[in-house]
Amino acid sequence: MLRLHRLRHHAVGRHVLAPCSALTRNACAHGTFTARQLSTSSARLAQVKFAHWIDKETGKLDTAKLETKWKTRWAEAKPPVRKPLTAAEIDRLFYVLVMFPYPSGVLHMGHVRVYTISDVLTRFHRMRGKHVVSPMGWDAFGLPAENAAIERSIAPAQWTQQNIATMKDQLSRILTDFDWDRELATCDPAYYKWTQHIFLQLFKNDMVYRKDAVVNWDPIDQTVLANEQVDKDGRSWRSGAVVEQRKLKQWFARITRYAQDLLDDLDALNWPDHVKSMQANWIGRSEGAEFEFALDPPIPDAQSKAISVFTSRADTLFGVSYLTIAPDHWLVNADHLPAEHANHVLKRAQEMLSGSSGGGDRSQRTKDGVFTGLYVAHPLDSARRVPVYVADYVLSDYGTGAVMGVPAHDVRDHEFCQINSVPVHISVVEPETSEFAEESKSELPVFTGQGVLRRIPENGIYGGMRSADARTTIVAAAAAIGSGKSVVNYRLRDWLLSRQRFWGAPVPIIHCASCGAVPVPESDLPVELPKNIELSGRGGSPLARATEWLNCKCPSCSGPATRDTDTLDTFVDSSWYFLRYTDAHNTQRPFDAMAASSMMPVDIYIGGVEHAILHLLYSRFISKFLWKTRAYGTAAVEHDSTVSSEVKEAIARRETRGARNGEPFTRLLTQGMVHGLTYKDPSSGRFLRSDEVQTEKGNVPRVIRTGETPTMSFEKMSKSKYNGVDPGATVDAYGADATRLHVLYLAPPQDVLEWDTQSIVGMQRWILRLGRLVDTACASSARESIVCALNTRNKWSKEARETYRHTHVAIQHATESLEASFSLNTAISALIKLSNYLATVKDCEHPTFGFGLVCLVKMVAPMAPSIGEELWEILIQSKCLHNLGLVDTPNSRIFAQSWPVLDASALKDVSATVVVQINGKVRFKLEDMVPDQDQSELVQIASTMPQAQKWMFEATGQPKHIVKVIHVPNKLINIIVK
Repeated sequence: MLRLHRLRHHAVGRHVLAPCSALTRNACAHGTFTARQLSTSSARLAQVKFAHWIDKETGKLDTAKLETKWKTRWAEAKPPVRKPLTAAEIDRLFYVLVMFPYPSGVLHMGHVRVYTISDVLTRFHRMRGKHVVSPMGWDAFGLPAENAAIERSIAPAQWTQQNIATMKDQLSRILTDFDWDRELATCDPAYYKWTQHIFLQLFKNDMVYRKDAVVNWDPIDQTVLANEQVDKDGRSWRSGAVVEQRKLKQWFARITRYAQDLLDDLDALNWPDHVKSMQANWIGRSEGAEFEFALDPPIPDAQSKAISVFTSRADTLFGVSYLTIAPDHWLVNADHLPAEHANHVLKRAQEMLSGSSGGGDRSQRTKDGVFTGLYVAHPLDSARRVPVYVADYVLSDYGTGAVMGVPAHDVRDHEFCQINSVPVHISVVEPETSEFAEESKSELPVFTGQGVLRRIPENGIYGGMRSADARTTIVAAAAAIGSGKSVVNYRLRDWLLSRQRFWGAPVPIIHCASCGAVPVPESDLPVELPKNIELSGRGGSPLARATEWLNCKCPSCSGPATRDTDTLDTFVDSSWYFLRYTDAHNTQRPFDAMAASSMMPVDIYIGGVEHAILHLLYSRFISKFLWKTRAYGTAAVEHDSTVSSEVKEAIARRETRGARNGEPFTRLLTQGMVHGLTYKDPSSGRFLRSDEVQTEKGNVPRVIRTGETPTMSFEKMSKSKYNGVDPGATVDAYGADATRLHVLYLAPPQDVLEWDTQSIVGMQRWILRLGRLVDTACASSARESIVCALNTRNKWSKEARETYRHTHVAIQHATESLEASFSLNTAISALIKLSNYLATVKDCEHPTFGFGLVCLVKMVAPMAPSIGEELWEILIQSKCLHNLGLVDTPNSRIFAQSWPVLDASALKDVSATVVVQINGKVRFKLEDMVPDQDQSELVQIASTMPQAQKWMFEATGQPKHIVKVIHVPNKLINIIVK
């Protein structure tokens, strides 16, 4: 005799399901099975298949075999034949883009998280009927590969290709489904040929130029260093030498020409507000004025007669005490400086440039300055002479390379004056409140706000004006005499494209003594990197030493010439890869205009917030440039006779409903980092390895050596903190589906995820319960199809109506989470609740039970793909889906199915429990009430209840006077009587 017990628990990991067939229910009612019943049960359960994947001894799912089965099936599918999209396909297109990885060779949990999120959204939108594009590639150029190649004495290309193969296999292990036929790698000449082509288009349109710019120079290794190769003390990471600042010829892109467009179009993007703010702040639009401070006395043969200075506070112009210029300003020259100051100023300026005077970011320094001996005349008071200093914090490539010092109204200027003994001019602006203005005029503190210009001789006729009015009037006065004008300035600087390294796309320019900088002919692209070159990280650019590659003929005059030895910033590679995905194997152009126009803009872009500024900004710039030059977009195809009018209209619809004006990404999802559990020695603060900590009963950790309780915290995963988690080991131990579910369930995508391996067993148990639930359904047989059942919905039992409602509540929550809020943890929570409810259903033969289970399996599938596929196959083979009238194709896969459609009419509660309060105190409840009854009906019903006699009626039987009724629909009614 076999006893069955149903254990009721709502946690993910503990709910044990008993079969729900009529046979089982009868047995449960009596507590036993007869021999005949056991025989019949065995026959009906013979089709159960999910249990076959469970080890009988351990009770664990054989995830390796199950996942291998479905990965093999997926791999057998033929890749799609890419054809031009029809108008209908363009209207249904949904472009899911995840930031492509640098091929380091190892996936970490951050990768697992972002690619799982991307994969879930891809599968969800396919089931929603979208024509989904979900490509993958490799951001393969860059310094890490070059350094790795030097350390291992291996070619960067070989190192990179090995890593790509490894990581591609790792992506398969976590069951991702990318469009691998669109795969690309930025280090492939077939890709960087077109990166070079885009550079030449910028060159052709006067959007790139070459000028001297400061670089980090290692004087020992004789090479240029990236910022990340310079430590906090200003020393080279490799040689330890003090890094110098040197000027080299560098290529720049004129991104500043697009500054206003980049700023204006932020508003229309469906991006997180904090990311848009970061972009806007980086662009940094400021409205102000540019004043001309004439050199006094003038300097013969100088390139200018005045120093131009931008300020957003023209109202403080009469408070100028000094000007500061950058250490490499054109005036810092022996020919321009007074003889008695020249040597000292030049020496100090060189120290500032080399970094030996303080280290760190020069723009953030505040104290280093030297008087030049030069003076300039005030723009509106030529009799007043203003001294000129060289200051460490002024940058020659930002603004005009000069700043006016107003120490009474700027904290940094005030500090500079104190350190460098600069005479401080008095305050010229005061707050409008009298309390502050009554302070001693000679000792006013630094006031940085807006206010009123003080009525003092220095302010002249402008005294008494409010700051805003004074700015306008002062600029107008300066403009009238040619010493000032209104301007708009941007913090954004032109994009430095040059890198003096090997592993990157060579700049496609040839330098000729006669012709200057000449673009490489398009027919000669790509300019490939030379092979078999020795990399040492020393001695300047490796390309400059590759003489056979370096020396060439000028395309213009055929004279001797040399190739440019710089490579392009890797941000150039990643600034257009999403466009190449649309036509990844085109050998004639970067992408076909029709293909790109059909798919752009990207519907959702997923990646880390650490790329919220530069990568996104540069991608927006290049995308807008290509759109404006008609490489893609509505204008690019409007005169193409090979494109039908229907397709052109569909392209126009797509362009107007998504991001506009060449914006590449309509929506942005920035996922948070993954943190790992960290242990520290409570005495020394040293990070502890896992083998130095032992967990005792009650999950209390102890330091093995001392017996003390370690300090625990969740921190960014790092080798030095011993808190990293190997995704491969996690998949081996728990399965890819459980790993994916766990990653999604622990936190919303935007939040930091605190990884806890122990709780992943809850997802394993939930998967097992889903399997048992499906096996149970297969052992039962729906009495009729769900379609037929819906025709008699008014005759359903309360349980059937409640089952249908629970199913659609889950559909509503899961759909909203996947489509709008991206709270994927909420979606899983909704599915867990549905599975828990289905486990309590008694009439498993009613079609609402089977329908609910089918919807559940469909919604689980994008998050746990191999489990979803297996459960669906079991439902098909058992005829469960056929009996429900939900599928006719025997070999139909789950990802070919439609996502469940919400029936809003099902969301109303089948019944309601209304708490009855009399004068604010709970007295009884009204059970199984018809939902949405009005308060008069509820008061009438409540008054008929036996419990109401004591509280709502007098001893004589007369009803008490009802003063007020407070009603919370379907929850509570508070009747105030006296």
